[in-house]
Amino acid sequence: MKKYIFKSLFLLLGANVAFAQTTATDFTTNDCDGITHNLFDSLDEGNVIVIAWVMPCGGCITPSFAAYDAAQSFATSHPGIVDFYLVDDYANTSCANLVNWGNSNSMPLNTAFSSSAISMSDYGSDGMPKVVVLGGSSHSVYYNLNNNQIKLIGVQAAINNALAAPLNIDENKRSIFEVSTFPNPAKGVLNIQYEVKNSNNIRFEIVSILGKKVLQIKENKFSTTGTNNKKIDISSLEKGIYFLNAYSGSDVKTTRFIVGE
Repeated sequence: MKKYIFKSLFLLLGANVAFAQTTATDFTTNDCDGITHNLFDSLDEGNVIVIAWVMPCGGCITPSFAAYDAAQSFATSHPGIVDFYLVDDYANTSCANLVNWGNSNSMPLNTAFSSSAISMSDYGSDGMPKVVVLGGSSHSVYYNLNNNQIKLIGVQAAINNALAAPLNIDENKRSIFEVSTFPNPAKGVLNIQYEVKNSNNIRFEIVSILGKKVLQIKENKFSTTGTNNKKIDISSLEKGIYFLNAYSGSDVKTTRFIVGE
């Protein structure tokens, strides 16, 4: 009888180890803005991805916000590197409702998905919510917890570990680019000219002199190599000094501009 119990426990523990997810599962899918994302490409570029699967529901708010808050806590020290993916759990909630849920619960700066290509079942048992932290060229899983087990300090520690992971970045995949804005001062519309080495998604954000994000804009297409131009409506901004952050892959460029009267 003892041998039988020991053997059963051994098999059970072995099964738990065998099914422990230590490597991320790749996906290629569009976000709610129609931008295509490939997970492994993002990780290979040095990004850390925090994924939160939500119903969305009332019980998902507090744990999801802990993960969101953890990701945002790296916005200044590692701008454009740590991204928060807000994912509908079974891809049966519309993007509009998912985005509205995130905005209503103080999680506006996210990349939202309602796509079955991003499956939480790849990381063990389902949760409401479930949060994983992924990073490094080895595509490692640094955090994988469900429900009320999800804590701010734990997610932050996992992000730090992911940021410390060694990278083998293919320089041909990097999107080295330059950014300029005009006119300066600007009023109503800010003209952006940027030059990229490789095709990649471009994301812009405008930050006040106090460090508060006031606008975030995503390109809905891959930018072509060479010189590109974009106009951003800044009519909602009060006069003063602002910073434009432009993100492409793991690269970020910052330029200062003034909103005039």
